Amino acid sequence: MPELIHVAAAAIFNAEGQVLLAFRSKKQHQGGLWEFPGGKVETGESVRDALSRELEEELGIRIDQDATRPLIQVPYHYPDKSVLLDVFKVSRFSGVPHGAEGQPLKWVSIADLENYDFPAANTPIVNALLLPETIAITGRAGSSDEYLEKSALAINKGAQWLMLRAHELASAERVKFARRIRDTQQNVLCLNGSVAEGNDAAVEALHLGSARLMELDNRDVFQGRWLSASCHNEEQLQKAVTLGLDFVTLSPVNSTATHPDQSGMGWQAFSQLANAYPLPVYALGGMTVSDLNQCWESGGQGICAIREFW
Repeated sequence: MPELIHVAAAAIFNAEGQVLLAFRSKKQHQGGLWEFPGGKVETGESVRDALSRELEEELGIRIDQDATRPLIQVPYHYPDKSVLLDVFKVSRFSGVPHGAEGQPLKWVSIADLENYDFPAANTPIVNALLLPETIAITGRAGSSDEYLEKSALAINKGAQWLMLRAHELASAERVKFARRIRDTQQNVLCLNGSVAEGNDAAVEALHLGSARLMELDNRDVFQGRWLSASCHNEEQLQKAVTLGLDFVTLSPVNSTATHPDQSGMGWQAFSQLANAYPLPVYALGGMTVSDLNQCWESGGQGICAIREFW
């Protein structure tokens, strides 16, 4: 296996919420494509120091470290090169970005990112920018009206997506509820169910249990945009990567009231697993909004939670 090249990169945002892209010269590896600015981490250099140095050299800006947080780590193996992308989200900087090395720059809205061509290793970064930081998983409810009411409350509490996890319902009833919530809520609805249910409900996002993940042979059988799965170990995480899933949940991080006999893996184990695979990973299990900073520092995309929002 070729030597791993460690790269510090940044998703840099302006006041309008646009992210900065740089165009790679056709002479470079993976040239002729757009990328997130950054460069190689030198021996003995911290990742944050490397990021600051590279962005000052390449763009002429100074980033505010207090407004800079980890976004995602992406280990990726090209046929001729292996890279580890250490990517940060930069929300504040001084100076006016310019292509100090002659590279074209462009400010792009998040919604337009999928219209640009990136190196393959950048796909998880794009997904991380498009995905939410908080997902509410539904608990029990007595009716579709109650699901709608509680879903609205979950959004008011800070959830950006909803995951309908109604395993107590028959399949046809779960699909019916999913359609109604999908048509009523502006936020993305992620159905926790089978591929057949996801396609029948015409949801944009489908979440598979770990058993369904291991049985799946091809992600293209799902007709929506986002396909994710529940993972608890390395085998399941590798399966998700092999299938090209868009994100996963990793659990349990902490012990929960619903599974008091199951001890959590803790943040150290979560970090080791989350940073070893090239896709966004959500922390699940006893999570609250107050865990977000710890989650980000541990390499997570964000949190999924039932009790926090439901």
